[in-house]
Amino acid sequence: MTSLSPRRALGAGALVTIGGLVLAGCAGGFDGASGSGGTPESTPTSVVAAIPTDPSSMDPVRSGALVVLSVFFHTFDQLVRITADGELEPKLAEEWTANDDLTQWDFTLHEGVVASNGEEITAEDVVFSYRAILDDPTSENFAYLSSIDSVEAIDDLTVRFHLKQPFSAFPRNTSLISIVPADTYQEMGADAFAQEPVGSGPYVFENVTKGVSYDLVRNDDYWGEAPAIESISLQPVSSDESRVNGVLSGSLDVAQIGPTQVSSVEGNASAEVSSALSNGVVFLGVNSTAGVLADVRVREAIALAIDREAIAENLLMGLAEPATSMLAPAVEGFSDEVEGTAYDPDRAKELLAEAGYDGETIPFDYATDGRIPLSAEVAQTVQGYLSDVGVSVEMAGADQESHTLKVRNKEFTGIYLNTWAPSTVDGDLPLTDFYEPDGNNNYAQDPVTAELAVAQRGVTGPEREAVFAELLAYSNAQGYFVPLYVPMNNFAADPALDWAPRADGLYDFTETSFQ
Repeated sequence: MTSLSPRRALGAGALVTIGGLVLAGCAGGFDGASGSGGTPESTPTSVVAAIPTDPSSMDPVRSGALVVLSVFFHTFDQLVRITADGELEPKLAEEWTANDDLTQWDFTLHEGVVASNGEEITAEDVVFSYRAILDDPTSENFAYLSSIDSVEAIDDLTVRFHLKQPFSAFPRNTSLISIVPADTYQEMGADAFAQEPVGSGPYVFENVTKGVSYDLVRNDDYWGEAPAIESISLQPVSSDESRVNGVLSGSLDVAQIGPTQVSSVEGNASAEVSSALSNGVVFLGVNSTAGVLADVRVREAIALAIDREAIAENLLMGLAEPATSMLAPAVEGFSDEVEGTAYDPDRAKELLAEAGYDGETIPFDYATDGRIPLSAEVAQTVQGYLSDVGVSVEMAGADQESHTLKVRNKEFTGIYLNTWAPSTVDGDLPLTDFYEPDGNNNYAQDPVTAELAVAQRGVTGPEREAVFAELLAYSNAQGYFVPLYVPMNNFAADPALDWAPRADGLYDFTETSFQ
């Protein structure tokens, strides 16, 4: 089995819990009569949780967006799982090994795994699930598998992946791919399967009503350890205010909330706030080929002009920490040795003068809603800092969907506000996007960064960490991006709910119970 290099885990270990300890009421059902694996009588055995948006589909071949993973983690098996604090653990695969050059990976499956309809899950089902995604470039999971050349079943319990190039962190990418029972999927067809999905996970689908709820019940025939919670209802609630009110009123057991809502929940006996540093970085992307931004001195001046400490402590009320690089501390590849850019407006002015900057207006794009809480306020604060050193920007706000489309099409002509949070809790996926030629955020197209981004895949342990550190430090020096801050994920929850928020903000209630 592969070994993991030391990493600064900031999941449960960095958790800050605030709030009351008295349970005034909860949304969970009560099941004292039937019992639930030794759960005391009258202890809630169901969880109602808010998800921020409606998943696009319940077909794990097509769908892989973050929000749907909170459903799939419960209803399907993946080869491996990533724990709340970012560690890699076996799941459907009990072990995995690589050849010497890390281009071939063998996964050994647990024996006796069956889907909830009784279909046995073997290596052929794993191969089918991966090939179905590889054959569909429109799948939301397609990009996760870009390193795979082919996949084959060696025997009923062994799957072999042949990669296009060495990749030491490949097992982490398999944590995002759900395994479907191949015969059932093919007999039903993709559309019908999405309506009545069948998996081998610890929960089965009881009811799927798009826009309303995704109701799951415990799979009593699950091959692994039975979870304590008997039923889970994941309900799309897009409004921050509605999520808070849902927890305070007892109609929700847990929901993610924004930083401005934390103080209103604190001290309320019916809810508890849990805040933990996320796995993401909020940053300024820079089109380093456009106008005055082609001068590294202007890019460096922009980085020096912004007071990250003040943004984290004041605007975000201490629910963030300044970012030093394009990876968060919880992510494999983060390096304490990479120093962030200090706030130095005087030096910023000197660099702008040396560059001959004469007030040329720089476009500044940002989303007005969506993935970054308080995004408009953050953008306006950055504008203020840039104005203080004499940099003129033209603000252009847009809805999240439009902003994301511009990211994917690389349409920005100045600077832009964005964020990246890898669900694999590994630096490979974001750094591929930032520094490799096809990356959505790679305007620089610098061969140095591309070479380092590839090099980290072929090494392990301290050698890999050194490559990451070199790449992240080089990026800072070139000003290709301006890392701003690492936000906290904030949740309001029933105080009796015993659970661990994940660094990626997703739900996994398989080890959850009520006190």
